Order: sequence, then structure tokens, then C-alpha cells
Amino acid sequence: MLIFKNNIYDPKETGFAGFSKSPDPDYNSWFDPKHFIETALSEEGEIISFIEKQPQEYWDEDTRKFYPRAGQIGSMDILQKLLKILQKGLANKDAWYHMNTYHFCFLYDVLARHAFNYNHDNRVERLNTLPELKGKPLQTELFIRNYFYNTVFLLDEDNFDSLSREEKLKRGFDCPCQFGVIHGLIPTGEEMSLKESRDYPYSIYV
Repeated sequence: MLIFKNNIYDPKETGFAGFSKSPDPDYNSWFDPKHFIETALSEEGEIISFIEKQPQEYWDEDTRKFYPRAGQIGSMDILQKLLKILQKGLANKDAWYHMNTYHFCFLYDVLARHAFNYNHDNRVERLNTLPELKGKPLQTELFIRNYFYNTVFLLDEDNFDSLSREEKLKRGFDCPCQFGVIHGLIPTGEEMSLKESRDYPYSIYV
């Protein structure tokens, strides 16, 4: 199971400060963060398969188009590996896994594009994709705010490097591997791996 800022497996467990709710109470009740991520990752397999079927001279262009941020950190092979790692971690009910900035950066591109496409679909297509939302649009910014620890990977190198260590910590920029992602470094096998948590990551409310 993947560890986010709040528990995607039990969205009612919002133990972290700053959890934001939609002004639409129905949306708050219906939105299933795990299913949203699960659906997006499942469709991403089809996207990567489509890109890999194109002539290889187009791969770089397609990668930049589909992955404006994660495309800077590696080849299609790297992105394919990250996808499979996240899918396995999401589905594994035997352990909790910490993600690093490589994972969050890749997820951001995947979820943002998936949400954009969903929000521009007609009602029938929306119902086929996320039936629990009954056609309501996805509130992408709300999701990112509630479930991502930070979006440090959106900074460019100059802005990131200009921050002092204290400024980075003050803004919550302390996710492992953030330097590598921002500077476009290819992740090692260890950096692509999820880190198993040694304890339960969320508060339990009875």
C-alpha cells in the first residue's frame, strides 16, 4: 500500500492537518482516491504501450509531450519500470510503502493528464471511467493538496538551487531524491524502489 499525505485506502481517515474539503458535499462522499490512482495507472500502461509501438525516433518527443516533468528523468524503460513498481505497491496489502520524489513526479504527470482528459470527456465517458463520481468533474488541485506532501518537482533547477536548506525545509521540501529529479538525473534501481514502512503511517481514530 502506498503512503500519501492522507490515507487513500480509507479517505475518511484525514489525520493530517490542512486536509481540504470540496464545497460540494456529494463530491466529498463519492470521491475514491485509491480508485482514481488505480484507474490512472491502469490506463497509463496503455499510453506507454502506444508510445513504444511508434517509430523510436518519435519516442523523445512523445515522452516530453506525455510526461512534461517525469520525461526529464529517464527513458520509456525507466517510466515503464516506475509504473509497474507503483502498481505493485498500490495493490500490495501486506505492507505500507514510502515513495520518493521520482515516484511523486511520475504520478503527478500521470494523474494530472488523466484528470484533464476525464474532465474534458462527456458524461457517458466519465461514468465509464469513474462511476462513483456520477459524472462530476475531478478536482485535481484539491487532490494534489490533500495527498501529495509537496510539489518540489515543479521547481526548476535555478529556483530550487537558490533556496537555502532552511528555506527548503520551511516549505516542506524534504522528500528523498528531490535533487535528482529537479536536475534530471536518471534514477538508480534503488531510487526506483519503494521503501517499506516499519510502522503504521497514519493516526487511527476509533
